[in-house]
Amino acid sequence: SGNVRVGERVAGTQVLSFALEGADPQCNSTADIAGVANACGIHVHAGLSCEEDAGGHYYDSASVAEDPWKSVGYTTVDGTGTASDQNVHVVTGWSLAAVDGRTMVVHDVTGARVACALLHTGIQGSPLRVEAFSKYPGYTGGLDVVGEMGIQQMDTGAEASQLLAFSLTGADPTCGTANTSGVANACGIHVHQGTDCTDAATVGGHLFAASLDSDPWQAVMYTAPGGVATGVNVEVKTGLTNQEILGHTMVVHDATGARIACGQIVDEMQ
Repeated sequence: SGNVRVGERVAGTQVLSFALEGADPQCNSTADIAGVANACGIHVHAGLSCEEDAGGHYYDSASVAEDPWKSVGYTTVDGTGTASDQNVHVVTGWSLAAVDGRTMVVHDVTGARVACALLHTGIQGSPLRVEAFSKYPGYTGGLDVVGEMGIQQMDTGAEASQLLAFSLTGADPTCGTANTSGVANACGIHVHQGTDCTDAATVGGHLFAASLDSDPWQAVMYTAPGGVATGVNVEVKTGLTNQEILGHTMVVHDATGARIACGQIVDEMQ
């Protein structure tokens, strides 16, 4: 059981994020699967039904010389069937629209097919974007974040979440190597309550539904080797619709948790 998100960073490249339960516990960090075809794999197949043969791996053999799915797999936490990963890039040669309706297949340690699900579009509402980032008001440090971010909504009601896709430069290059344990908001990228990036007094705290038991933004962090931060299918269950976060502020933090950049969330079509 679990979920798989499939996005697209550039044309012809799918990006997977997944969280699985009940996967093969033998697919752990010590599994010897060298030479075992499809062992511990998680792949898009050509089939359009899980009730019939799902077919082979789905990629455009006319433009992609070698099967890109052969190296894509999952690793379970030792002794459990839990596995997760993010930002797994697979160059298939197909568009995201072409993948819609295909089958996602999970394999065990022997390479056998053990689970199957149909991929379907779960996007809700209108897509949003951050039109531009600027230095956070009052920030005088040397970091200068620029780049782009797209925001899509998944699901509705209490299950509503935002999918973030971003490509930034000028972020804190120590994010990913610095010890940020216990440091609030370290290397964070979060939607805040305010609607004005020019007035620090109004930016406020993290924005999420009051019905949630805990702040979903606390765990959202970026890594930025060389100051470059990218993320695709970063899912945050806020309990809010895209309409409810429209106009609010997206804030980038450094490794100390300080606010270093801010951008306003606008409609994608604006």
